[in-house]
Amino acid sequence: MTNPEHERWVVEADGVAADYSGLIALADVDLRLPAARLTAIIGPNGAGKSTLLKLLTGMKKPLRGSLRVCGMDIHTARRANAVAYVPQETDIDWDYPISVRDVVLTGRYGRSRQSGGWRAWLPPRFIGASHHDKAHAAMAAVQVDDLADRPIGALSGGQKKRVFMARSIAQEADLMLLDEPLAGVDRRSERIIIDYLKEFVRCGKSVLMVTHDLPTVRDCADWVVLVNRAIAGVGDPEEMLAAEALEKGYHRIEHRGER
Repeated sequence: MTNPEHERWVVEADGVAADYSGLIALADVDLRLPAARLTAIIGPNGAGKSTLLKLLTGMKKPLRGSLRVCGMDIHTARRANAVAYVPQETDIDWDYPISVRDVVLTGRYGRSRQSGGWRAWLPPRFIGASHHDKAHAAMAAVQVDDLADRPIGALSGGQKKRVFMARSIAQEADLMLLDEPLAGVDRRSERIIIDYLKEFVRCGKSVLMVTHDLPTVRDCADWVVLVNRAIAGVGDPEEMLAAEALEKGYHRIEHRGER
């Protein structure tokens, strides 16, 4: 991987490892990802792709090593609302009685807290007109504004993904992390999601997307990270989707270790 010396990094990882109950999920991750790119993370099931996203959000702490996002440590990046996260559908309780509008408004909560004043401590739906305007614009960007009053659990798979995209858009983050955003969605939702992500990057923002959809990676990604419990390769799609790179990256890399 070659980049100009002045390249701006959106992710910097040095010697990062992560585990679950003593079983290594990621080991010795050294990674530099350029900003203002749509970067796809690919690799076999159980390779640590989702774990990497959770480390970058601060939802999971590394076993060792250091991480920086948007030039900040993870704690500072979270406080600055620099990172937005679209989880997998399996990570969400769809039976919780909440409307689409209120889901998207949760993306404004951090911004409301930053602005201070008594409204910062209210539930999202009471945080003020400007935040509601941002939420509405975010819903319109992925064409779910007409669903604002619907309960989130009543939507189709593609609509749900777009609602959580809208929540991330409303956050106004510099980096958007998405875990399998195209899994189980209809063709229309897929097109809306991809088109928005491309526009997000054109505006100077960064996208890091876990996916198994290699044809889409070939068509829309600027950069690819191949993960198999370690970084098996980083480069442009033509290089990383070549048969030799995929064979190397999808071949099981065994890491054993304890705390």
